[in-house]
Amino acid sequence: MLENDPGHFTYGRSQTTLASGNLYLLIRDYCGNRGSQFGGEFKAFLDCLEDKDLSLDKDFAFRNLLREAGDDPIMQSVQDEFFDRAYWVPAIKSCEYIGVESALGTAVVYDSRIHGSWHRRRDETIAKYNSLAEIGEQ
Repeated sequence: MLENDPGHFTYGRSQTTLASGNLYLLIRDYCGNRGSQFGGEFKAFLDCLEDKDLSLDKDFAFRNLLREAGDDPIMQSVQDEFFDRAYWVPAIKSCEYIGVESALGTAVVYDSRIHGSWHRRRDETIAKYNSLAEIGEQ
């Protein structure tokens, strides 16, 4: 966790956060998978995650459990499904909607969705340049 990070605790392949509530959704999905190696242990943290309890930022038992779960193939699979559903698919739809065609443009949209700034950045860009075609994105 970075000092003064507005997302607070972050975790996962694409870094979902405690403050956004998406860390709760990811861990809830993992706990709901019967094959999860650490699902039972994570259940004790679900209420704190749902409440976005910032004490988890410094909870070393929680951190260690997340670190261990990172090696669980079920956690890896749950993350793939979660990040695709929560960020990748919406990013691709956004790209189609505004006409992004390049890999770099797609990466910017995806990253902006993960960091929660997509809509603000999109609106600022459209207000300044009107469309991607007008600024040379193809």
